[in-house]
Amino acid sequence: MGRFIFTVQGEGRGHLTQAISLTQIAREAGHEVVGYAVGSFEGRKIPAFFADFIGETPFIQYESPSINYGKGKSVQLGKTAMQAFTKFGTYWKSATQLGEFIEDLQPDGIVNFYESITGLYNLKSGAKIPCMSVGHQYLLLSEHFESIPEKALDRYLLNVNTRITAIGSRKLLGLSFRELPNDTKRNIIAVPPLLRQEVKSIQPQAGERWLAYLTHYRLADEIMAWSKQNPEVKLDCFWDNPTRKSEYQYSDSLTFHPIDAEKYLDKMTHCAGLISTAGFESVAEAMYLGKPVMMVPVPNHIEQMINAHDGVLSGAGVRARSFDLNIFKDYLPLHKPVQDTYQHWVSQANFGYQLTDLIRKPVASPTFSPRNEGGLSTSW
Repeated sequence: MGRFIFTVQGEGRGHLTQAISLTQIAREAGHEVVGYAVGSFEGRKIPAFFADFIGETPFIQYESPSINYGKGKSVQLGKTAMQAFTKFGTYWKSATQLGEFIEDLQPDGIVNFYESITGLYNLKSGAKIPCMSVGHQYLLLSEHFESIPEKALDRYLLNVNTRITAIGSRKLLGLSFRELPNDTKRNIIAVPPLLRQEVKSIQPQAGERWLAYLTHYRLADEIMAWSKQNPEVKLDCFWDNPTRKSEYQYSDSLTFHPIDAEKYLDKMTHCAGLISTAGFESVAEAMYLGKPVMMVPVPNHIEQMINAHDGVLSGAGVRARSFDLNIFKDYLPLHKPVQDTYQHWVSQANFGYQLTDLIRKPVASPTFSPRNEGGLSTSW
């Protein structure tokens, strides 16, 4: 069968977790993942859960565009854009590094998990190797997706970045919380979330403790303040805090844990519900396990704002502007389970077929058109 390289955007755990899930599916379908390439900001190490999973498989890491939070808790849109512009030379070198890695391994196909250097590589190389892109962000370009009405400039810039990642891709798999029609004009296929086999094999249990997951550790201040006022609620919170590498018992009712995929999944299995920044993967896993979610987008993070909006439409839970957990407390008795419908949607996935289909079609030439916010150029 086919030999693939997976290129992965390494900020947070979502895309890395999706790469793990698709690796499991690829192996079951008889394919082989011969290498992994992870783009991240300078100096960031890949999480241990991903390093442990890939083991001795060839791997490279290089610098790629990332979100700039400044010294605060919110996304700094201007600084993020300026950083991408001023470091373009660095990113072009990263594309060369990726090209050398691909040349060494000679894959039959490339699967890109929203990694922008892959788009630059395809632009440089002429997209000679079949490539497809996978991520929730591609669904946002579909004519069938309902986005938020506000933040027009932010949405435009997000979609421009999405189109850059997709340069040279033959098709886009848009991960969706619910079933939507495909956008044949833009070659966007709506597919279920990529969930790890470990998640799908769990038998969830009702619990009393709440679970929290933060993509940015500075957001923990609000949870600490709420917990002080509500010590009767027991909370486990996972964060990526560089100053706290081990478990931190903030109080009798609030415990912080470093990012650990196995431990996080165990806590998810037994929790009463999830409080999280609105990353796609965390919400997707909670929905599969039937756990209500309070989605709190990182301030000014347009993608998470859209995720939270879409999550509410899909029955995942409630959205909030801050970590005022009283909102979640009030919501829990009102939550209507969508677990059965959602699990049926997940069961419709055909990722093994998509991999096989990718490498048996002739390769088209890539084009990139940032002309309109709505979608990609229909030629690739």
